[in-house]
Amino acid sequence: MRRQFRKKLLFTVAAAASIALSSCKKTYEQEMAAAAETVVSVEEGDLTDSKTEISPSEAESLTSTIEPTVPASNGTTVITASGEAASVSNQNAASQAQNANSQVAGSQTQNQNSLAAAETAAVETSAPVIYENRDETVYIMSDDVNIRTTPVNGEVIGKANTGDSFHRTGYSDSWSRIEYSGQTAYVSSDYTTTKVVEKKTSESVSFDSSWEFAGNSKINSGTATLYYASGSNKKGKTVCVNAGHGTSGGERVKTLCHPDGTAKTTGGSTASGATTATAVSSGTTMADGTSEAAVNLKVAKAVKAVLLERGYNVLMIRESEDVQLDNIARTVMANERANCHIAIHYDSTSKNKGAFFMSVADGIKNMYPVSTIWQESDRLGTNIINGLSANGVKIFSNGSMQMDLTQTSYSKIPSIDLELGDKASDYSDATVITLAKGIADGLDAYFG
Repeated sequence: MRRQFRKKLLFTVAAAASIALSSCKKTYEQEMAAAAETVVSVEEGDLTDSKTEISPSEAESLTSTIEPTVPASNGTTVITASGEAASVSNQNAASQAQNANSQVAGSQTQNQNSLAAAETAAVETSAPVIYENRDETVYIMSDDVNIRTTPVNGEVIGKANTGDSFHRTGYSDSWSRIEYSGQTAYVSSDYTTTKVVEKKTSESVSFDSSWEFAGNSKINSGTATLYYASGSNKKGKTVCVNAGHGTSGGERVKTLCHPDGTAKTTGGSTASGATTATAVSSGTTMADGTSEAAVNLKVAKAVKAVLLERGYNVLMIRESEDVQLDNIARTVMANERANCHIAIHYDSTSKNKGAFFMSVADGIKNMYPVSTIWQESDRLGTNIINGLSANGVKIFSNGSMQMDLTQTSYSKIPSIDLELGDKASDYSDATVITLAKGIADGLDAYFG
């Protein structure tokens, strides 16, 4: 009897334990299901709650370890991702980072790898940047380096190129605090060094067959030259100055008028309805017998000088009598290496008609890539015509004429054919200087 009672008691205890374990399992499964309803996502450096795979309490705890900073008196500077400065101890900052890492490691989720990636991005973009105070000259080791108002996602207020130097006042592994145009700014430390780097003033630019539309070019063995602004007023903008014509043999080669092979919608040097056009024509001849190509080059060189002085980089397509780059090659090169493209020309009439630009023809405004940029191209042209007019240059009609051109058909950046007059127009040194200033004034207005 006693033995049977003992068996019954053991069975009852085992049953109770089984029920308790089952209840725990259900509770655990319910908690895990509830925790799977939210995720942590990172967008533009901000940590936001939208569906997460950690519990809300864990997410709150993780965030709280990243944001606070504790004052200290050791002279180390902390800059948050928003640019706000505070003074903290290195030891406290390290402790906070360690706490954040330990909480991340403690989170139990089914998507641990993706969560870890999100948390890494959040720490990189949201955590304070701790700077060592510096008083030194730093040199830039690459081209087109962003200069920002604050670290990480700050507004880009300028560009730096190889050999540019700045006074550095603070250093971290990721960002350097520098003085730029009378204000505090930031550049990536990856592109800086305290060793003197020879300043790059120019570089040769060769045609790259991998560029978009490059396959439609037939003449592309020549090179252009990219000149870098060297003053303290660098704008971080590159203007392609294309002295029209000047390609030996170009008139004997045909290229597609449009990237998609469709026909021209307006007349011009090539008739409406044509699908191919002269790769590069020889241009007109001025009233005194000088070739248009020579006058275009004279103006282009003057424009280059003014733009460099004003802080623009300049991509010069042609600097001699001949360059083996057809109109497609010139345009594709500008697309890849410049922020806008200005081709210098003179019209073939003999009326001293004044300056105007070739605006985009209505018939190609829906064609790629014209559809993506034609409004900016027309705005660029309008600003330059206004700049010329303000300098006393005669303007033809309302300053523009619609035309379906190879150049604008292939352009992915703001691009215009600028006719500065015709074969009867003056191109004396004084006039050319005025033209160059007017063009530069128009570009200043365009870029704001």
